[in-house]
Amino acid sequence: MADKESADTDNPRVVMVVEPEVLIRMAVAEYLRGCGYKVIEGVSAADVWVILDAGLALDVVFSEVNLPGETDGFALARRLRQTRPQVNVILTSGVGGAADKSAALCEERTVGKPYQASEIAGRIHQLLERRRASSPEP
Repeated sequence: MADKESADTDNPRVVMVVEPEVLIRMAVAEYLRGCGYKVIEGVSAADVWVILDAGLALDVVFSEVNLPGETDGFALARRLRQTRPQVNVILTSGVGGAADKSAALCEERTVGKPYQASEIAGRIHQLLERRRASSPEP
């Protein structure tokens, strides 16, 4: 679902967009907010851990593979899978071959650049729906 009605507005999900390119990050974040998601923006993997260490819950991390600092998107996805398996991860990259490497780390294959923000919203919606369908009812 790639329209602006894809998020549950009564229980908005939290998506963190990790992208060093400010214009790309802002455009995607704004689109996702318009879809009803709560969006947190970050530049590096360290920003994700600041948010998680502060006790905030994330439903999805949408991250560029090539990040500043010591940790790239692949390492971020690996660490999230090990320590926070409830957080879904979607990676994006303009570098060829990234899709194969991310297959074992993420619920979704890497999204190639350039992409449409609506494509990201659709993938996030699908991930959350699959997670909801596979989770036992309380």
